[in-house]
Order: sequence, then structure tokens, then C-alpha cells
Amino acid sequence: MGIDIETNWNDSGFDCDHCGGRVLERTDYETGQPARTCYQCELCGCQWTLSGDVLRVGNRQACISAAKTRNEDLPAEGSSSRRRWFYWGAFILGLLFLLRFGGFAFIYGLIPLLLIAGAGYLIMQFGKEQQWW
Repeated sequence: MGIDIETNWNDSGFDCDHCGGRVLERTDYETGQPARTCYQCELCGCQWTLSGDVLRVGNRQACISAAKTRNEDLPAEGSSSRRRWFYWGAFILGLLFLLRFGGFAFIYGLIPLLLIAGAGYLIMQFGKEQQWW
């Protein structure tokens, strides 16, 4: 007994103002849930509500530029880059600390953790591509 999702695509008659792609009306029918309808660009993947509010901004440069000119909610420029550097720095410092006080026996425990973390990362990326979250 799984969840069945059916998606219907209809031409909306609009073109994407970001990339020029065809905008389709997307209707998702999920078992036991009301139908969800939105507009989605065929090329860049941007999504809008039927009233025109942005649901998701695509990852192309034209999409990001258009969203910035409309003052849509985007992460502050460079914030994710700074956060990423912070995490890498903390990881390296933690690794050096554990190697210094835990010796190389730490590496034997680290390998399974890296495999689990890698599998988790791949699952999260696949889920984003499938639009599960």
C-alpha cells in the first residue's frame, strides 16, 4: 500500500520570462490528498502559483538574476559559501584534534561514518531531484 502520485501536464500558453521555455500547468494528484496545481517551466524548473507568486526559483543564472530584480527571497550572496568554509574548517580542526588524541585507531571508526554520511548525502540529493522535499 504505497502512495500513488499522478502528474498531469498541460500547456499554459505562457513562456518563461527567465529562460524563454514553455511554462506548463502541473497538477499533482496524490492518494488521499487534494490536487495541487502550479505553473512550472519546462527548461529551468521555476515554479509559480496560479496567482503568479514564486514557489521555487530555478538554478540557472537567468532565474537567479530575475529573482534578484524582483526582490524575491534568495539566500544572501556568499552566505552559503561562508557557511561551507566554516564547516570545512571545523571538520579539519576536529579531525586534527581526534588524530592527535585518538591516534590512527580513529580512522577505523571514521570509515563507516564517512560511508553513512555519503549515503545520506546521496539520498538527500536524490530526494531534492525527485522533489520529495
